[in-house]
Amino acid sequence: MSSAKARLLSILLALAFLPGCDRAANVLGRDPYSEASFDRWLAQDGVRKEAFDRFEAFLAEQGVAEVVPAWQLLRTDANYAVRCGFGAFEMPPEEKWAEIVPTLRLVEQEVIPVVGRVEVSASNRSDELNDCVNGARGSRHLAFAAVDLVAPDRADNRKLVADLCAMHRRVGARTGMGLGAYFDPAKPVASRHGRFHIDQSGYRTWGFDYHRASSYCVTMRQT
Repeated sequence: MSSAKARLLSILLALAFLPGCDRAANVLGRDPYSEASFDRWLAQDGVRKEAFDRFEAFLAEQGVAEVVPAWQLLRTDANYAVRCGFGAFEMPPEEKWAEIVPTLRLVEQEVIPVVGRVEVSASNRSDELNDCVNGARGSRHLAFAAVDLVAPDRADNRKLVADLCAMHRRVGARTGMGLGAYFDPAKPVASRHGRFHIDQSGYRTWGFDYHRASSYCVTMRQT
């Protein structure tokens, strides 16, 4: 291999693990958050595999095993974690598992019927990971009680956020839904971008600065 080609390959490999460079990662087949990467991660440790088997069985017992693929709930944060030195996957502590169940039921009953299929970009966070991604101090991710999602089959961000906000106004107070809408409605949805947050920890909405005033559910109604 020539030195020029070697340098190019090195650059592409580096890009594959940077946030926002999903295209390079997919070309190389090295997306660190993919199911294939998860399978390799799981196979590295028998104890890890046993814990995941118990986690899947727990979700099945709670009737939420089919809401999202269980392996996606182990994604640390599909924008920032690898850059900060964390692995792409982490097993949530068993004592937290019950906390994600109400949120998954909310996603199944209220979110998916409105936006279609969803994928998990982030769920559980340790204190250290939350600091790394500049998460809110009281983030529900710390309790494994929230999910950040993308709707990969939705091509129109403006329609997506409008549907989410209408759903939130309709059922949010009754269900205790928290909706964080972090994306720009003027841009098309792309994997691991244009994501939104769902939890069942109180009726509220927020945007990039974690305040209500920055939520598209508020700003779009004012335009």
